[in-house]
Amino acid sequence: MTDNAFVESEERQALRKSVAAMAANYGQDYYLEKARAGQHTDELWTEAGKLGFIGVNLPEGYGGGGAGMYELSIVMEEMSAGGCPLLLMVVSPAINGTIIAKFGTDEQKKRWLPGIADGSITMAFAITEPDAGSNSHRITTTARRDGSDWILNGQKVFISGVDQAQAVLVVGRTFTDGVAKSESLRPALFIVPTDTPGFTWTKIDMELVSPENQFSVFIDDVRLPACEIGR
Repeated sequence: MTDNAFVESEERQALRKSVAAMAANYGQDYYLEKARAGQHTDELWTEAGKLGFIGVNLPEGYGGGGAGMYELSIVMEEMSAGGCPLLLMVVSPAINGTIIAKFGTDEQKKRWLPGIADGSITMAFAITEPDAGSNSHRITTTARRDGSDWILNGQKVFISGVDQAQAVLVVGRTFTDGVAKSESLRPALFIVPTDTPGFTWTKIDMELVSPENQFSVFIDDVRLPACEIGR
């Protein structure tokens, strides 16, 4: 045992102080007022984006801060400590931004990452299903090829923030032989704009008091261009 405590770098300490100062301008009362009124914390989200906090983990070339998940965790910790935790920080920049930055096409990165980084685009994440939970091996949302497009069908549940999102990153499985046999299915991710025909959702009533809501999502013959798929 030693007396040496873990000490963060000066840059990370400065980030903590900056986020804490921003959160102090909002706080628990603001958060609860929005939640109880059925509203979203738009002002807080917008300011966090302008200050570079939302995209702190994303590549600088796409408008991010060029840091990592540690720094984004600092942002989320200090906002939570200030009484205004935002679940979509976990979803939009942490999950979706990271996935697109690492696995997306150049077109997808240019289209989505700058907006995710500055907060002007919010992207939800849809993996959980009624009969599969988050077990990706049991997911039944599937896509089949139709010419140069994919046609996606399935259902998701407990998907956070769909009403605030411009797009949803949907976890599905693909088949190309015309038959959805389990042995022929391959995992895939689809970026689905929320205004795509056949993509609908209904709110799930929750006891949790939060400005961010949960939804059941229905995907009925949603047609996507092949460029919207990443593996």
